[in-house]
Amino acid sequence: MESVKTVVLGKSVFLLTGTKPRKKKGSQERPPEVEAPEKLIETARRNPDAVAFGFVAGSWVASA
Repeated sequence: MESVKTVVLGKSVFLLTGTKPRKKKGSQERPPEVEAPEKLIETARRNPDAVAFGFVAGSWVASA
């Protein structure tokens, strides 16, 4: 399993699940598609010390 590193609310975090890779267009790799990004932002606001998140049963949870 491969995690994705991204920035949420100005902080670098890992997304353990909840992303889908996008197809490469030309020679540029596009960023992955994030499931329910508005829920991710809400969860990040409630858990400001978290450094990893996972998408489980339709919602984001802080993992670490």
